[in-house]
Amino acid sequence: MTSPRPEQATSARLLVFVEDAVHRAIELTPKGLTIGRGPANDLVLADADRLVSRFHAEVRWENGRYVLLDLGSQNGTWMDERRVDRVELQPGLPVVIGPYRLIFDDTPID
Repeated sequence: MTSPRPEQATSARLLVFVEDAVHRAIELTPKGLTIGRGPANDLVLADADRLVSRFHAEVRWENGRYVLLDLGSQNGTWMDERRVDRVELQPGLPVVIGPYRLIFDDTPID
């Protein structure tokens, strides 16, 4: 008799792109994630042009989904060329903060 095979685990992450290259990949947890130029953030986005605010955005786990909230940043958070205050993260859809593109990925892990 064979043992039941465990279900595939999913690991949610945020891929951070600069131009067309992956700059960093951050694992997401229900604890959430702060994003900004300031060193106190979980994800620090260096930006000499100051298009990224010191405390720019936050990723939260709400009702079984990850959402990204703009924290009143001066230059905004963008999706589909529209400024957004809050967006549910969807796999493959980029969110733009300054020169960075953030892409949510929840591909199953073997």
